[in-house]
Amino acid sequence: MVLVHSTPVLTGLVTFLSVPWTTAASVIPFAEHAQVALGGSSDPSLELPQTNHPISSEDNADILTRPSWFTSTLMARRLLALSTSGVISTIFPDPLPPSDHAPASVAGLPVGLREYIADCDGALPAELSHGGNGDPTVLALRVGSTFKNIAAGSNLSLQVDWWDHLSDAGPVYPGLPPSLAALPRVTLFGYLDTLPSPLPGDAAAALEKCFVEAHPDSKVWLPGTPGSPHASFWARLVVTQAYWIGGFGDVQQIGWFNVTEWKGIRRHGSVPGVGDGRGWEDVRLPGEKEK
Repeated sequence: MVLVHSTPVLTGLVTFLSVPWTTAASVIPFAEHAQVALGGSSDPSLELPQTNHPISSEDNADILTRPSWFTSTLMARRLLALSTSGVISTIFPDPLPPSDHAPASVAGLPVGLREYIADCDGALPAELSHGGNGDPTVLALRVGSTFKNIAAGSNLSLQVDWWDHLSDAGPVYPGLPPSLAALPRVTLFGYLDTLPSPLPGDAAAALEKCFVEAHPDSKVWLPGTPGSPHASFWARLVVTQAYWIGGFGDVQQIGWFNVTEWKGIRRHGSVPGVGDGRGWEDVRLPGEKEK
């Protein structure tokens, strides 16, 4: 069964930015930069020419540096690859079904619940895989409100962030303490695509291995597990749009990604015609150590 919802529900995404200046040291290392005046637009079509050398505020306090949109997309793909959970937002059906024990007053309201995810598409055989294109794998529990709402026709979005790494990232601006608002997050819109049940051949073992590496406890309720406390199924979120907040808007991009670039990035490199050939292993997130 495939649940398709072609019109994503957009929820409010508001970022308040009010920061005076930065230094080149506060920006994540990357190979290319875009020169942007303070307060400039985050629209990719208005991005100014790139330079290979970041300009620090010591050189010119009015000129700041941002990663390019492609570099930002690489960062978002890395964020997804390193994330093991995310908040999936759905809408309660209106009216609620008679079997639902939720209060009648929540009918038609949004709810965001954290769910287990993993970037395991690449573990699937070619006939089932989307090629590791940034469509995250979801372990869906039939009892969960998230998946009951989706089954009832709700649209959905998935939000992941880097906020658990605040202590590693440190401060972004001189004089400003470490700030969650300075760390990246991405919201993915799309639809849930259920995988075949049971998965054929060795596909189940490959997917389970990938997912259990991210979630050792999940082996208790994997699909088909005897004695499992919950009925579950495998699905993936097919990404149709992605909204990025890289941090403070004068040093990071904020806005909508090019979906072709999102889907064309791989762990090592990218498909022909997408970006500059780099993959998400070629960037690091704030505070992340080089390997």
